Amino acid sequence: MIFSKAEWGSLVFINKALVCFSEASGLVLNSAKSHIFYGNVAQPLKRRIFDLLQVKEGIIPVRYLGIPLVATKLGLKDCQAFMEIILRKVNAWTSNYLSFGGRLQLLLSTLFSIQVFWCRTFILPVSVVNKCESILRSFLWFGVGDAKKAGKVAWSKVCHPKDERGLGIKSLREWNKAAIMQLGWDIVARKDTLWVRWCMQVLLKNKCFWETKISAASSWSWRSVLRLRECLASKLVFNIGDGRNTSLWLDPWFYGQSLISRFGGRVVYDAGIP
Repeated sequence: MIFSKAEWGSLVFINKALVCFSEASGLVLNSAKSHIFYGNVAQPLKRRIFDLLQVKEGIIPVRYLGIPLVATKLGLKDCQAFMEIILRKVNAWTSNYLSFGGRLQLLLSTLFSIQVFWCRTFILPVSVVNKCESILRSFLWFGVGDAKKAGKVAWSKVCHPKDERGLGIKSLREWNKAAIMQLGWDIVARKDTLWVRWCMQVLLKNKCFWETKISAASSWSWRSVLRLRECLASKLVFNIGDGRNTSLWLDPWFYGQSLISRFGGRVVYDAGIP
C-alpha cells in the first residue's frame, strides 16, 4: 500500500519507482488487482493519473489484510465479516462433544486471538461488542453460537480473573480499550516505529500528546486514541529520573495530572520556567 498526495510530481516519482522495481525484480504491477483511492480529487487529474499508472479507481470501504478501510466511523455493517468469522469458528467445532472445560479452553485460545487484531486497530461499536459477547456466551454455556437462552452466570462475573472467582475470560470491551491505550503509550514512550514517527510529525506536529486538542478534522481512529488519554494517564506511574524526558508542565506526573491541566496556563507564565 502506497500513500501519496495527489500531486503530479509525486505520482510521476512513484511510477518511476515502480518501473525500477519491476526491472530489478522481474515483478510487474497487476493493474487488474490494483486500485487507487482518491480524496477530493478533480476528475481531470484522475484521468491524467489513470493515463500514467493504468490503475483504475477503487471505492471505499475496502478491505486490507482483512480490516475494513473506511472514511467514517466504523459501523455494524463494516464489522459483519469479523462477527461471521467468530460464528463460523464456533459452528465448525463439534461442540456437542466438548465438555464445558474444553469449550472454555477453545474460547480462551482460538476465539480470543481472532479479536486481538481488530481490537488493536479500532474502537469497536457497542453493538458489535454486544453481538460478539453474545456468541461467546452462547458457545461457552450451550455449545452453539446462537442459543436464545440466558447463561447460568452473568457475563460480567465470568470476565474476571480466576483468583476473583471468574473464568479468566477477558472482557472484549475492556480489552479493546486497553489495546487502543497501548497505541497511546507507544506515542508517550516514543517507541521507534514508523507509525509513532508519523503521528509525531503529522498529527501532533511534535506537540505534547497530553495537551493536544481533539480537532473536528481528526480521523475517527485518532480521536479514539486521544479520548482515552485520561484513562491512560490514570494507569501510569512516572519515574522522573533526571527529568530529561519529562515535561514539568505538560506530562501527567503529578497524581495522574499535568500541572498545566490542574492549575492552568497562568501558573506557567507566573513561574517563568520554560
